[in-house]
Amino acid sequence: MNNKFFPSNFMMLMMMFMGSIMSMSSSHWMMMWMGLELNLMGILPLMNIKSKNLEIESSMKYFIIQSLSSSLFFLSSIFSFLYSTNMYSMFFNSSFSSLMMISLLIKLGSVPFHFWLPSMCKFLSWSILYFILSWQKLAPLYMLSLINTNFYLLIISSIFSSIIGSIQAINQTNLQMIMTYSSISHLGWMIPATSINNSMMMFYLLIYSIIIIPLFYFFSSFSTNYLFSLSEQNFLNNNQNIMISSLLLSLGGIPPTLGFLSKLMIMNMLIYMNMMILPLILFFGTIISLYFYLNMMMMILIKSFSIFSFPILKMKMKVIMTMNILGSFIFIPMLIYAMNIFYKS
Repeated sequence: MNNKFFPSNFMMLMMMFMGSIMSMSSSHWMMMWMGLELNLMGILPLMNIKSKNLEIESSMKYFIIQSLSSSLFFLSSIFSFLYSTNMYSMFFNSSFSSLMMISLLIKLGSVPFHFWLPSMCKFLSWSILYFILSWQKLAPLYMLSLINTNFYLLIISSIFSSIIGSIQAINQTNLQMIMTYSSISHLGWMIPATSINNSMMMFYLLIYSIIIIPLFYFFSSFSTNYLFSLSEQNFLNNNQNIMISSLLLSLGGIPPTLGFLSKLMIMNMLIYMNMMILPLILFFGTIISLYFYLNMMMMILIKSFSIFSFPILKMKMKVIMTMNILGSFIFIPMLIYAMNIFYKS
């Protein structure tokens, strides 16, 4: 960010965070809508810090789509009030829940409402892209969990998000586009958990956010944002090669990485709910996504003949690598304890 305007940047960040917290802390649909609007007003100035034409175009696309979805959400909440004479989420059960659910899926960029997301994210900086793909999903996902009807709409959106997000990332050469489609594919795993177990959904989103933080940090250091730049050893040293490879394996859900633990939790939960076909389709989408993850690893390792020398790593690299590579072994007691509580409930 531009340090010259740091106080205003900090204010916008706090506005963005407080808007999402306000939406998740409210039981009134109007207060949730106000939180979403506060969140939108906080992130829009952050998208225009460098005042580049492409960033301004992306911010305008984001504003139009978010305004459209907020209008649908506001309209559905008004109709629900006229239908049921209340505005509280815990009593919401009407025919207008589908419209409200569609408005939240548009905010998330879930398939088939995802067409705006890749074209918008392509020209954003890596720091803003991180907020779009992680924090901005938290409030809409939580609000989806408060709608107790039309579960089949979520299932259909989850299936197509997992499959189409993985397929469309295969032929991409822009790193930002690849990570955006990867986020859509991961969104397919989070959507079913919203109606079954909120804690697992938030835990999956937390793990995903932890994995992509160092990955986006490394990508932001490249002079270009294209896939072929990963093979240039002028940009990466051996430590970073090992680091990015482990993070990509974790995103792909290869055991025993941390990303595998989150997918295992969702699959175990869905199987316990006697939903056998859905985890199979989600797993198939993950297999497709492994293609471009391994392709990125090949671009990184294609010129790294000294990768297996394992030089002395810095402490911060050791901590992140250990958490990602051995994440399943570290958190497996927590998983067993959580699953026992879930089964008893």
